[in-house]
Amino acid sequence: MSRFTSSLLPLLAVTLGVSACATIKRFTPDLSKLPKPPMPSFASLKKITNIIPGMPETDKAAEDDPVMPFNARGTLGYGHSLRIHVYEGARSPKRIFNEVVMVDSKGVLDLGQAGSAKVGGATLPKAAETIAATFRVGLQLGRTVSVQILSVEDTPVVSVRGDVITDEFIPAWEGMTIEQAVRVSGGRKLGSTAHGVYLIREGERRYFSNLADANELEPEPGDIIELSPDI
Repeated sequence: MSRFTSSLLPLLAVTLGVSACATIKRFTPDLSKLPKPPMPSFASLKKITNIIPGMPETDKAAEDDPVMPFNARGTLGYGHSLRIHVYEGARSPKRIFNEVVMVDSKGVLDLGQAGSAKVGGATLPKAAETIAATFRVGLQLGRTVSVQILSVEDTPVVSVRGDVITDEFIPAWEGMTIEQAVRVSGGRKLGSTAHGVYLIREGERRYFSNLADANELEPEPGDIIELSPDI
C-alpha cells in the first residue's frame, strides 16, 4: 500500500461515517412533525359552565376586544382572548387567577400582579408554560402551579400532554371521551409501554390505570389530560 493511499484511509472512514449518519437522519422521521389525525367534525362544542359570578360569559376582555379567528393547532396573536384559571398547589389547590385576558399588539398578556407573559406567535402549549413561569417568578410561588386554559375566542379546549408525540390543545366537544382526545392529539409516543393517565381539573389530579378506565369521566373545558411516561 502506498503512503498516499494509507493517508487517505482515515479521511475515507470519516467521510463514510458522516455519509451514513446523514442517510440515517434523512430516513428517520421527526415524530413531532408527522401529520396529526384530523380534528373531528363537531356537532356541538361544550359550554363553559364553570364561570364565577361577575365574570364575563364570553371571551371578551374589553369592549374594544376584537373577534378573531382561532385554530387550536395554530399560534396566538393580537386580539386572541383566553379564559384562564391558575391554581397553586397540588394538594388542596387554591385558585389564584380567574380572568379573560387578551393578547395585545405586542403579543403580551397582562396577568395582573404576576406580571406579563409574551405569548404572541406561540402555540397554546407553549403559552401555558410561559404563563405558569410568569406566575411562579412574579408571585415567587414555591408550590406547583397549574395553568388551565378553558377557552380561546369562545372555543372551549382541553389540553393533552405528557407521554404524547407533541403536547396539544384540542376543542372540547359534547360527548367526548379522554380516549378520543388522546387519539385526536396523535396518541402516545411510539414504543411507549406506559398506560397510566391523569386528569387534572381545577388543580386536582385524578389517576387512572388506563385510558379505558379514564373514560368514566368526561373531559370538561380547561381539563388537562396528562399521560404518564413511566406508569
